[in-house]
Amino acid sequence: MENTTETKRRRLNLFDIIFIVIVLVAGFLVIRFLGGTGSSAVIIGGAQETVVYTIELNDMIAETAYLIKPGDALVDKVEKRQMGTVLSVEVIPATRLEKNNVTGERVIEDYPDRYNAIVTVTANATVTDSQISVVGGYIVRAGVRVSVNGPLYHSGGFIIDVERSDAP
Repeated sequence: MENTTETKRRRLNLFDIIFIVIVLVAGFLVIRFLGGTGSSAVIIGGAQETVVYTIELNDMIAETAYLIKPGDALVDKVEKRQMGTVLSVEVIPATRLEKNNVTGERVIEDYPDRYNAIVTVTANATVTDSQISVVGGYIVRAGVRVSVNGPLYHSGGFIIDVERSDAP
């Protein structure tokens, strides 16, 4: 009988690898969903102000742009947060910058049966030096892409202007 002091090393098999992958994916999902997106941070110490900002909703099909009315409450389609109330709407025909294949120039052309809506929105917001957060938690920044749900419509576009004021 031999006395062996060697220790056997455990080898990974297929089931061990699958178990490790499942644990890593579950950990990632827990961190992802419980950790939040980062843009929903609570602002502390900011002043409450009325913020007026302008959204350009692009390429609205048919005449859906005409369904937007002053007084409509807008909600962010992605995060389901209140964005504010519509003050005014201006509907214009949609245009695009297209390349002219003959000359190679870029020209502005009408996009038939599509409309752009320039929507002015008002909201009460908490304002700090670094960001503006609507009371529901929606962060307002010029140049940011938005997805909007209204009472009878939805569309996407960009915030093109932000104005701050102390008046209610």
